[in-house]
Amino acid sequence: MRQFKDKISSQRSANFLKNKDEKKHNTSNNYSIASLSPNSSDENEVRQEETGDKRRSRNRIKNRNQNKQHYRGRQGNQGNRSPNHSPNSSSRKTATDLPPRAQYLALDCEMVGVGPLGQKSSVACVTVLDWHGGLLFNSHIKQTEPVTDYRTFVSGITEKNLETATMTLEKCRGIISQLIYNRILVGHALDNDLALLDIAHPWWMTRDSATYEPFMRTRHDGFLWPRKLKELAIEKLKKEIQIAGRPHSSYEDALAALDLYKSVRVEWEGNMKSKIQNVNSLHYPLLYSNYKEQMERDYIRLAREQQQYFIRNPLLQRIQ
Repeated sequence: MRQFKDKISSQRSANFLKNKDEKKHNTSNNYSIASLSPNSSDENEVRQEETGDKRRSRNRIKNRNQNKQHYRGRQGNQGNRSPNHSPNSSSRKTATDLPPRAQYLALDCEMVGVGPLGQKSSVACVTVLDWHGGLLFNSHIKQTEPVTDYRTFVSGITEKNLETATMTLEKCRGIISQLIYNRILVGHALDNDLALLDIAHPWWMTRDSATYEPFMRTRHDGFLWPRKLKELAIEKLKKEIQIAGRPHSSYEDALAALDLYKSVRVEWEGNMKSKIQNVNSLHYPLLYSNYKEQMERDYIRLAREQQQYFIRNPLLQRIQ
């Protein structure tokens, strides 16, 4: 009996030691697989990289969706704008690039004929407007030669208008030259008006609707040709001026030229900016310099007349 118990006890001890060794062996194997294997760190890094790529991919998709929603929102806001809204006029960049409105003046002159058969033109009426159409100057000019053709059907000038005129051409030249000095001058066929007034004005400060290329028509020979102010007003402004049977008005013509400029102001100023840059950067520096010197000499000459008339002229004191 005792021997049987000893035998059972020895078997239990052997089983215990055997299980202990197996457990120890399994633990060491697990440790070596999980932590000591040379491939274990690489596998963990691969898993982490895969997780990071997925996270970045999700973030990109999320940002892309947010940008789409933001863009759609902006489109919706633009669609709700009023029909009178102009992207060019509202953009901050465009607003800062355009000259200030106070720098613009509109000019128009009406002529009568003097000399044989009235073929020689003489200034009979001069009108100057500000940006808003306000009347800055309007006067009939006293003639020094007998008028042989009043051209009433074109100029609207009658003999009665000139009988009471007291403004001389020299005095008018002094007033107009100071008004338009360092201003952007708007009008139609300004070359004729300025030539008869004997006033020089820089081309880069002139906006003439008669010589603005988009307003001109192409002749059969391919050359651009000026159009009448009446035609442009009807086509571009949907407004009728110089109606037959009614005297022409220099105020109406100056205002029409100003409205034509306003309708294409952004495009016109961009075109003028390109021309100025070409003159400054290409092979015209000498011409540009000489032209500026000529302008300065002309203004110095006109300043003498300005000093003579402006000090005593209450009209200009009121304008300024």
